Amino acid sequence: MTEQAKTETVQTQLVVIDPTTAVALFTEGKGVAELLTDIRQKATSLVPDITTAKGRKEIASIAYAVAKTKTYLDGLGKEQTDKFKEIPKRIDANRKTLRDTLDALKDEVRAPLTHFEAAEAARVAALQDRLTILKDLGASGGHEFTAADLQTMLLEVEQTALDDSWQELLPQATVAKELAAKRLGETLTTRLKYEAEQAELEELRKKQAEQERIDRERRIAEQAAEQARLLEENRQRLEREAAQHREQEAQRQTQAALEREEQARRNAEASELARQRAEANAAHQAEEAAARAAEQERQRIANEQRIKDEEDVRRLADRDHRGRINNAILMDLMGLGIEEGKAINLIKHIASNKIDHLTINY
Repeated sequence: MTEQAKTETVQTQLVVIDPTTAVALFTEGKGVAELLTDIRQKATSLVPDITTAKGRKEIASIAYAVAKTKTYLDGLGKEQTDKFKEIPKRIDANRKTLRDTLDALKDEVRAPLTHFEAAEAARVAALQDRLTILKDLGASGGHEFTAADLQTMLLEVEQTALDDSWQELLPQATVAKELAAKRLGETLTTRLKYEAEQAELEELRKKQAEQERIDRERRIAEQAAEQARLLEENRQRLEREAAQHREQEAQRQTQAALEREEQARRNAEASELARQRAEANAAHQAEEAAARAAEQERQRIANEQRIKDEEDVRRLADRDHRGRINNAILMDLMGLGIEEGKAINLIKHIASNKIDHLTINY
């Protein structure tokens, strides 16, 4: 073995076995217990500070040396197996003892570092979960939430304490809280305005419907009054005509008074029957005209309301669609490192066609 190889062996493993003693060690087991005791003493004599990076590196180095020692001794044993095939079981048993014991020792030596790494991973994961919740609150504002929901979410963000419990993630938590509060505040303002507008529209619809009902009833009453007036005028005209006819008949038939009176009576009865039929027919026509007018008015109002509702739904759907696309573009631009304010301004310019050859496909 060269001088350089010996130096590397000393640096990477804990023991060096003289070839002359290797036969007794692996064939008869002489010195195995002492050798393991010596390795354990060397591996556990140093107690590094697990709280420092240097200490953790030293622990990893010792564990690595134990592993290299196992490989080295196992290789010597394999050499003995090749030389003394007549006692392979004894050699393999000693090899297994060395491997198992040194594996356990390696795990024992590395246990503090392993436990520290697990605890550190759990600590970082818990902080990341808290940060994710804070970020999700900032990204969850939208039209699917009412103003009351948005106020609750904003209060939760504002009550999030930025203290030492965030440890190294405090700067990220600070940025996430500010961004979440800003976005929820803006969304809440928009939602409050939207809900106020909807309430105002509903009130206007109710007032319009009430006014239309009053106007419709007034028109029906006016039409009915006009029909009654026309019927009364017609009745009076018929009566006047009948009276004139009777008077003329009386003057023309002075000589046959009884016959003229009888004829006048029959004429009066006929006139009265005609008048009654005319009144009945006029009343029936008035009722039908009023019913047709009321039905036409109802259909007109229903059609106007349907057209208006469809237009409201289309306008709201289009605004929601554009808002979702603009928010997605905003997230992508911010992901590229563009500040939120600049990203929003850029989206507004593109949407307003103020940048040549650049559009948003809605």
